[in-house]
Amino acid sequence: MEGSNSQPHIQLSKEKNSHRQKKQRMEKNETRSAKLLDLDVLDCPICFEPLTIPTFQCDDGHLVCNFCFAKVSSNKCPGPGCDLPIGNKRCFSMEKVLESAFVPCPNAEFGCTESFSYGKVSSHEKECNYSQCSCPNLECNYTGSYNIIYGHFMRSHLYSSTIYSSIWGYSSVDLRININEKVFVLWESLQKLLFVVQCYKERHGVYVTVRRIAPSASELKKFSYRLSYSIDGHNVTYESPEVKRLLEVNSQIPDESFMFVPNCLLRGEMLELKLGIKKLKQK
Repeated sequence: MEGSNSQPHIQLSKEKNSHRQKKQRMEKNETRSAKLLDLDVLDCPICFEPLTIPTFQCDDGHLVCNFCFAKVSSNKCPGPGCDLPIGNKRCFSMEKVLESAFVPCPNAEFGCTESFSYGKVSSHEKECNYSQCSCPNLECNYTGSYNIIYGHFMRSHLYSSTIYSSIWGYSSVDLRININEKVFVLWESLQKLLFVVQCYKERHGVYVTVRRIAPSASELKKFSYRLSYSIDGHNVTYESPEVKRLLEVNSQIPDESFMFVPNCLLRGEMLELKLGIKKLKQK
């Protein structure tokens, strides 16, 4: 009889010791590390982007991120083959995992030493000084860190750019841009900066915007710009509060920070503009 009761007693003692050890670690704020073999399990199964807090689940346990949850119609689970109610049921266990899962910056191989919780990596990557910038020459596939992209452009594409050596103050420079070429690159040698003037031809006219090739890191210098276009006594002027930064030139029409020239003011395929770029005072 004594032998038959010993095994449960030993098991119970192990459980008590395990709970006691966990409690002691919590009181001492100690942490233990673990290895996750597949980070995809931390991605939303609908949009495949990293899950963020809050994370929601349906009655059958299917997960959905906060952004996809906002698009759910009729309170039904958007998971494949599932139409169970999803409501406001949060998955707190997954949220704890997300808070605990730290991963290195994707730019670690280029020199970044930061680590972040998995759901915040994408926002850090947009501002990381080691993020890879694409060459603004649309025919070039070169990518490199912000601090070396200028040198690449000067060595490889200087012949196709316009010298823009003074950007301090609103001292305007005259630009003559072919609308069909879409991208016009400007460079500044003292600070080693690259700017692009982009033209987007649409049905009713042309959108013109100025961007800077750089990550969105807050410590980088900020600039504003002023564009003006004059034809037959008509003037179009736009002053941007800040030059937007981008890692790669794209064909997407900007939602903000642009000058629009209607078709009635266009004369052929060439635009003659005045552009001034000004450094903003750091707050």
